Amino acid sequence: MNKDLDVKKQLEVKNKEIYHNKLNLDIENNLEVLVLTIDNLLNSIPEMLSLKILEIKESFADKEEINNHIDLFVNSYRDKVKELIDNKEKFLKENKLNASNLEVLRPKLEKNYNEFKDKLEDYSTDLIKILIKSLEKYNLDEFKKQRLNSYLNSIFLPNLNKKILDIVKMRDTILVNTFNETYLKYLEINRNTIGIN
Repeated sequence: MNKDLDVKKQLEVKNKEIYHNKLNLDIENNLEVLVLTIDNLLNSIPEMLSLKILEIKESFADKEEINNHIDLFVNSYRDKVKELIDNKEKFLKENKLNASNLEVLRPKLEKNYNEFKDKLEDYSTDLIKILIKSLEKYNLDEFKKQRLNSYLNSIFLPNLNKKILDIVKMRDTILVNTFNETYLKYLEINRNTIGIN
């Protein structure tokens, strides 16, 4: 009889280990897709932004210098996003045990998303000011400076941040669903191997 209890205990420990390993894999896969999706988006920005700025400027003069400033902006933006994703990874690993209780995990995930959003928006607002200041010196009259400022602050940056945040939100939703599936499979394994729910 004791031998059966020992085997059940060992199976229970092994099932829990498998479950935790699967949660780690869920997190890694989710973040990998998040990083790739954001990288793809950011890789498309320099050319599009360069064309728009040159259109506002109504000249191809200084194109190379302008592109250098755009690259600096995109690289700094990318670095900040990576830093925020690293913070998200730490948060997820610290909170993976809540995967079995989505009522606890969802509000924490929402709070994490809001912190991500606030930090990204604050940082990018400062970063776009630097870009604008660096671009204004390339033979722009007051009207063109106003157009550039309006475009970058009112159209480009809000759209970029929204796209990034939509990607993050979607990956959060997918992760919650994946966690739920993983937990249900864990319960099923327990039922099948040790007979408990």
